[in-house]
Amino acid sequence: MHNFKAYLKEIHEAEKKYLVDGKRSIASGNIVTLSKMSFAATVLALLSIILSLILVPGYKPAVAHIVAVPLMAAFTVATALYRYKGRAVPRVVTIFALVFEITAFLFVLLVDIYSGMDRVCFMPIVITAFASGTFFSSKTTNILNLSYTAIFIFCDMMHKVDMDASLWKYDVFIAILGFAFATFVGERCRTLRIQEYNVKMNYKYLSQRDPLLENIFNKRGYEDAIDNYLITNNPNIRCAFIVLDLNNFKHINDNYGHDMGDQILRCMSDTLVSLFRDSDIIGRFGGDEFIVLADGLCDEDAVEKKCRYIAELIGRKAQETGAIKVFSSLGAVICDNQKVDFERLFEEADKAMYEAKEMGRDADRFILRHYSESDD
Repeated sequence: MHNFKAYLKEIHEAEKKYLVDGKRSIASGNIVTLSKMSFAATVLALLSIILSLILVPGYKPAVAHIVAVPLMAAFTVATALYRYKGRAVPRVVTIFALVFEITAFLFVLLVDIYSGMDRVCFMPIVITAFASGTFFSSKTTNILNLSYTAIFIFCDMMHKVDMDASLWKYDVFIAILGFAFATFVGERCRTLRIQEYNVKMNYKYLSQRDPLLENIFNKRGYEDAIDNYLITNNPNIRCAFIVLDLNNFKHINDNYGHDMGDQILRCMSDTLVSLFRDSDIIGRFGGDEFIVLADGLCDEDAVEKKCRYIAELIGRKAQETGAIKVFSSLGAVICDNQKVDFERLFEEADKAMYEAKEMGRDADRFILRHYSESDD
């Protein structure tokens, strides 16, 4: 029993983390699923009318059948346009999903209960498709499925109570069976999707980490992270971008060995990680060259104080390893509520760092600039 509770807790925690960390992935997956589901619903509704007209003598399409085709087609177009527009906003996609599910359910309700086709029951198939297709939290999914089932049973009993009792009893049985199956399928699909996301994120994490300094990004990792940051925050970027380089690092490798050089690099990365927040972006783009993007840090005095402390702390920790005193050159660029291009930002900070280095490598040097937007 204890192991089962621990298992349920583990599943709950994994889902909770996924709902936060993977909300954009969830939105992207849901909009793709909605586009496909609405297209499939359009085709199925159209085929059901055509085949019924051909195969069933005297068949007349119900209003629900006729209206369903253009409405589902409209959903197909709307979701496709939104999908190819670019970013999927989680809240917007959730509204899309809820409107689609409720609309589709209402049409199924009309067809199953009020179309005159007494032995037809599409509801279990539809709620199973909902549970396995669109992703909501397990709580939301179960509430939706339970609501669909309860409404279906209530309407079915009210409409067929004066008919043959076997009709509504059959529908109730099928509805409950469908709810149980949809719940099982939904939980299984949800678990698989979370596992797939975790594997993907673990692989991405490993591929974006520096092979020597695993607590910071490699070049690919920090470029992706900064691109996402700029996409999310442009045109109102407020940050400090710092490029840091160790002076005479080759001299240390040549005279003290590469093991000593690696120890100093670890000192540099550990120092940067300790001085900045988890939300800031820290990476290594060369042998002894590092970058930091500090979100929200745009006060000139605070940036200068931070950079000087970085250089001082790296020098002190490096000396504790047994190496000679080391000095750093830093170039920093402040962005204060601006639209930022990463290549231009990096170029300005890198140029400032090299200017600092040219001032002399026998001491910590630092140059600070403000980001200048292009004239384009």
